[in-house]
Amino acid sequence: MKHFLLGSLSGVVLGGIYGLVRTPRPGKQNQEMLKAYIDDTTNHVQDVTDKVNDLKSAVSRLTSEVNFVQTEFMSDLQTVAAEFQKEAEPRMRRIQEKAEKIQTEVQKTTDTLSSPTE
Repeated sequence: MKHFLLGSLSGVVLGGIYGLVRTPRPGKQNQEMLKAYIDDTTNHVQDVTDKVNDLKSAVSRLTSEVNFVQTEFMSDLQTVAAEFQKEAEPRMRRIQEKAEKIQTEVQKTTDTLSSPTE
């Protein structure tokens, strides 16, 4: 990107100078036009430089905000996950106990059905 901007700027400056030198105007008029052209180009370059610096600053601020939000989000997510696990643990224990009870009942029923009747 830097090389492109440098090449473009060089082309604009050299093209402008060539155009001013090759015109059929008097020297004083060419000097005034060249001065105006250089002033305009300098102003445009300064505007571009300012905008690039503004963009860099905005990207830097955005990066900082994203890092802050990411850190805060992960912390909140870990807290929520820990709370969920704490709340779900008794339920999971009850489900496990009921599953074991059902398994025991199924085993008893299977044993009862498979034993010979007297």
